[in-house]
Amino acid sequence: MAAVWWPEARTGELVAYLDDQELARLIAVTEVAEAGAGDFLLHKGSPSRSLLLVEDGQIEIIDETLGETIVLGRVGPGGVVGEVGFLDGQPRTHHVRAGTACRVRRLTREGLLALAQADPQLFAKVSIALAGLVARRFRNALEELDPLRAFAASLGDPEERADAVPEASPAERKGHTASVDGPDDGPIQYDEIEDPILDQALDVLRELARRPGKDLAGV
Repeated sequence: MAAVWWPEARTGELVAYLDDQELARLIAVTEVAEAGAGDFLLHKGSPSRSLLLVEDGQIEIIDETLGETIVLGRVGPGGVVGEVGFLDGQPRTHHVRAGTACRVRRLTREGLLALAQADPQLFAKVSIALAGLVARRFRNALEELDPLRAFAASLGDPEERADAVPEASPAERKGHTASVDGPDDGPIQYDEIEDPILDQALDVLRELARRPGKDLAGV
């Protein structure tokens, strides 16, 4: 019975459970858009009213908060981008641009909600596929954080660290902290601090930031 209602007829994150007729009905409520390589499709901070289904080409989720453009993930044909903002209506969390010339289908929230009345079975299938997509990406995000959690656990109790490290002299502490009322002190310069623990933390954070994410296309 489940195989009849939920046939895995094709590849695609949102359409794998749809038969040909259901796919055609879903496509009918979407809007098509084409973009050239480098064109932005979604902008960080913009309103979230739709999600994108990639038909051809490849799109990229990018971040620029570290002073450089970092590609967090790439999505090809059959992939979906923008499901987080689509579901909660909050502003976009990242930029999305075309990595190559591409063709996408835009599904609006209004378009999906219209199916609840006009085509309840299709609405149910798409909604369950969306829930599965969000759950899978949540698990992948947790997996991506494993190195950071492992590093935090390796630090142990802060009091134990304080007991193990001898107190530095005033001369040794100079440059390590910024005074809240000293006119000559500037902001902390992390690259001037000789602290192996801090160096490890920064290395872990840089590595996580630069590593392409696994299926992290929520936006």
